[in-house]
Amino acid sequence: MLTKQMLNEMIRTADDRKLAQIVGRAVCVLFRNQTDSEKSSNSTNVLNSEGFTAADARQGSITAKYFFKHGTLLDWQVALWTKTDSRGTMRIAKYWRQLAEAAARKQANRAESERLTA
Repeated sequence: MLTKQMLNEMIRTADDRKLAQIVGRAVCVLFRNQTDSEKSSNSTNVLNSEGFTAADARQGSITAKYFFKHGTLLDWQVALWTKTDSRGTMRIAKYWRQLAEAAARKQANRAESERLTA
């Protein structure tokens, strides 16, 4: 199970290339959790605890769309999402629950796929 501390540590110890991949994949997970109208408007208009908060929706959507197109992120995009707050928590880490749920779903799907092919 992914925790906020595990996510912070994973990010802190990653080299630059790996860091861009971690952050890029994470914002893509959050972007996929947005509603269709939120995706097209780069905003958050449904308070459903899914996807980005209103404060992060524009930058998150832009970052995710860039990652989808280029497969990496620019340095400023990585810096934006790895910036820490006064408690030392990175911006991307506030979404750890959604990321943990996505990781658990992915793991369950992989296990099911392996079970079906065995």
